[in-house]
Amino acid sequence: MNGIYVHIPFCISKCHYCDFYSVTGSKDYSEFIGTLSAETGLRAGYLADRNIDTVYLGGGTPTLLPEYGLSGILKALNRHFMISADAEITIEANPDDLDAHKLKEIKEAGYNRISIGVQSFSDKQLRMMNRRHNAMQAETAVAMAADAGFPRISLDLIYGIPGMTLVQWQENLRKAVLLPVNHISAYHLTIEPGTVFHALKEEKKLPDVKEASSFQQYLLLRQLMDDYGFEQYEISNFTRNNERSRHNSKYWTGERYLGLGPAAHSFNGRERHWNPRSLAGWTKQVNDEKEPEGEVLTEDMKVNEYIMTRLRTTEGIDLTDYTERFGEEEYQRLLQSAGISLRLGDLVRNGNNLSFDHEAWFRSDKLISNLFRI
Repeated sequence: MNGIYVHIPFCISKCHYCDFYSVTGSKDYSEFIGTLSAETGLRAGYLADRNIDTVYLGGGTPTLLPEYGLSGILKALNRHFMISADAEITIEANPDDLDAHKLKEIKEAGYNRISIGVQSFSDKQLRMMNRRHNAMQAETAVAMAADAGFPRISLDLIYGIPGMTLVQWQENLRKAVLLPVNHISAYHLTIEPGTVFHALKEEKKLPDVKEASSFQQYLLLRQLMDDYGFEQYEISNFTRNNERSRHNSKYWTGERYLGLGPAAHSFNGRERHWNPRSLAGWTKQVNDEKEPEGEVLTEDMKVNEYIMTRLRTTEGIDLTDYTERFGEEEYQRLLQSAGISLRLGDLVRNGNNLSFDHEAWFRSDKLISNLFRI
């Protein structure tokens, strides 16, 4: 089965940490929805088959779209693809966009999973990040989503925020796990070029976050998630009652997906494509019926991507599958490259499985690059 990601680029304001493509100030979404519908038809043949079992609307802020847009997107997808009856259909939401009426619209349009961008339950931290909602709105939004009957509710949190203490992080986590959610994504803050936080850091106006402090927050995250019945299945993702994000799991297991909307990426197993990171550029591309830019993955790229994505998950690398895909010689190279990490205990081999020790997972980005085929 394949997945579809739809990027909705609209925001009322830009968060200080965000480097995802978004635009502010738009109120008329009709042209965007029409262009998106046209792109859906143009790209219908990208995947080997049109069977879809996950749809994900991300952004930006998808919940800014009116009801006709939310339902129209799914109708367009259904016209061109075979979306399974039990498909996971996710929409990202900001807490302050949600009320009982909006949640009813979303559910009736066909969305059965909602991912709420809480980020923090501290008003001070929310203001620092330039989030539009406050802590009370976040808690209320999750409760209203449960009352509206959403069977799958996820929320996002951020740690490693400048000035955040371990006690504050613990308070955030305790509030999150006591809410009616079955999935939590917890990301360490990364400061990317072009963001407000990056500019503040360059001007020495943003406190540094020490790695030791971040590591303690990560360990606390794992401990509290475990204490409250959440299973870690990927470095930043935790699930209760086995409600994993089926869509995001496709990225970590090499499944195929189509990306629609500005800045969206696609992967069909052989090639990767990406749309212009510009609303005007994307609109022109669709109107001109042009194919997105792309690249054919080399064997080295396939090897490195397999290593990078699989080692983000608890399952890690299946060495039998790895050998079948890339050959005995590549298998031996991988084991040799992993030698030091295996001896230090950062990587663990259990039969035909190679995965990170949970504590080493926190610094996995540095360790994974040592395994790449150059």
